[in-house]
Amino acid sequence: MRYFIFSLFIFLSITSFGQKNIFVRGIVIDNETKLPIALAHIKIHNQNIITKTNEQGAFKMYFYAQKRTTLVISHTSYQTTYEVVNTEKDTLNLTINLEKKTIELTTFTVEDNSKPITVFKSAKINVSDYEFHKNNFVFIAYEKNPLKDSKIYLVDEQQTILNTHFIPCEPVELYTDYLGNINLICKNAIYRIDISNQNQITLYKLPLEDFYQLVKPVLDTLDKTIIFSDFLQQFHRFKYYAFNTEDTTLSIIKEVVHKDMDWQYQYEYYNLNNAEKQFAKRMAKKYKGYDKHDIAAVMTGFANNFMYEEVYAPLFIINDTIHIFDHYENKIIKFIYDTVETSSVKIDYHIKQNGSKWKKQLFMDELNGEIYALFLKQGYYILKKINTNTGKITSETKLQHQFVSKIKVKDGYVYYTYKPQQSLQKKFLFKEKL
Repeated sequence: MRYFIFSLFIFLSITSFGQKNIFVRGIVIDNETKLPIALAHIKIHNQNIITKTNEQGAFKMYFYAQKRTTLVISHTSYQTTYEVVNTEKDTLNLTINLEKKTIELTTFTVEDNSKPITVFKSAKINVSDYEFHKNNFVFIAYEKNPLKDSKIYLVDEQQTILNTHFIPCEPVELYTDYLGNINLICKNAIYRIDISNQNQITLYKLPLEDFYQLVKPVLDTLDKTIIFSDFLQQFHRFKYYAFNTEDTTLSIIKEVVHKDMDWQYQYEYYNLNNAEKQFAKRMAKKYKGYDKHDIAAVMTGFANNFMYEEVYAPLFIINDTIHIFDHYENKIIKFIYDTVETSSVKIDYHIKQNGSKWKKQLFMDELNGEIYALFLKQGYYILKKINTNTGKITSETKLQHQFVSKIKVKDGYVYYTYKPQQSLQKKFLFKEKL
């Protein structure tokens, strides 16, 4: 595990020197009146960097320069706007105009938010996975066989297919990394999906091992700090780290331990015979960062046991504060300045499940920082909103369709794919209001 951290540390050190920090200041105004708009949200597209305008409509924010950076500007009374910024300069001054949402007074329809809204449907293709790209969607979709005829689809909000691209491998899922890049994960390959301003799709093959060791462990950025973990599925504990790109220091934020698995994990060594114990000791000396208990657990296949539970304690950044949901200490623990613990609140939603089964999955709506826990009851998923100040459940939304898949949360809606059982209908993309 030390080798893993060392490799990632070197990678972040090298890449951080090549990154340029961009400072943006600006004002958001009404397109007609030219008056400032307060409380507008400004977000780096596909990144957890969010700020709001003050009473004078002004804002400022920092971010790292990328090949293409897009600001998403939203307000409840105005249409969402996307602003592509020039990252060749270190400091940007922007004036952003928002258009008011049009309201028809003569004829109107009332949308029933309790019913699922069809985002995309087709008589020809099934949606197997999706990610958000500005106002559009990127799909993995197929007609008959997901292993043979899957393609990348770029689709807009009007369900128009803007472009497609063949997939040169056996697709597994789409994954958006901490820089906002959408990646196609295949069984034996990784491809970066690049979409031009003209909606052209290009796939770039990435080194498989580097992606899993140097990209996927990175969770987010906070000011000039990169947050990552050394999580590995076969181990019952892991650590969160903060890497400062300015002075290249590495700090431990917190170690998470699955306590119920810990004693069983340690006991695996004592189930070995004497020869196996000696072998475990020799291997522990050879592979730095691992002890005899780690080697013994690998030898016995501990993580493959049906009783094994994977450790789950996700980290979210909300209003520049790190929140770690430690389900083994039963707390939400909050940190500022990367590693300074400020407070914690107790949680019990994962213990008191009230007839529904917690699915060990939390979602954050990046628009407002709301956190939702996922539960399942009689085939219906339930999203329960967690108040991060009290740790209590404040509301819940039961999805209308049964046995849905690929659940994601965005802008106050929960999205999912669904195909009715025993039906010839293709798998569609739906959303419901939270």
